[in-house]
Amino acid sequence: MPLQTGKYIHYRLDSTVFIDFGQRDTVVSYDAKDVVDGEVTDNLGRPTFRIIRYLRDVNSTDENDYFPKLTYFVTASRESIEVQEENLKFQKLRLPVNNGFSWHGNSFLPASPYFELYQFSNDEDISLWDYTYMNVNEQITINDNTFDSTVTVQQVADSSNVPIEFPEGLAYRNYWTETYAKNVGLVYKEVVMWEYQPPNSGNPGFRSGFGIKMSIIDHN
Repeated sequence: MPLQTGKYIHYRLDSTVFIDFGQRDTVVSYDAKDVVDGEVTDNLGRPTFRIIRYLRDVNSTDENDYFPKLTYFVTASRESIEVQEENLKFQKLRLPVNNGFSWHGNSFLPASPYFELYQFSNDEDISLWDYTYMNVNEQITINDNTFDSTVTVQQVADSSNVPIEFPEGLAYRNYWTETYAKNVGLVYKEVVMWEYQPPNSGNPGFRSGFGIKMSIIDHN
């Protein structure tokens, strides 16, 4: 994960949201660019890099259409990569990078970190998720970009009553995976977190949660 001011990665970003009171879902797509904006110091005095995510309409080709949407921070220590986003800290990568190596990458998170945003309980044990390395040094191709050496971090893959065959019962899905390419950084990310609440007191069942898919287009 090169951390140098001016570096950027350009992504296709698809965001899944639940609308009509959770009765259906829709995908909103963006053209996204994560740019290393500069170096700062974190609260422990460590060198940290500020990353700004810019978004524009997925069909736009005008650089002036980009607008800043999110700022997050990346800290590289001797043994790990920490990412702080919206006051939530994740330990995204950790040594040694070997197949099957696992760690609690969400151990810094508070209990139920998404409770203010979503009506679900998917995140109640999020601090215990086992991040696990898979496919170390695998060559992959994403959007016509071929990367000779990548590693995938499987954070969680859990579900119940999916697909929803019993609409009178609860259902949920948690899925979070990220793939990193050597000397590039994050090249693919897929997140699915939703919970289905069954019909109650004449009200229909509904889903609450979110989904994100990011795939690299190019980088410098």
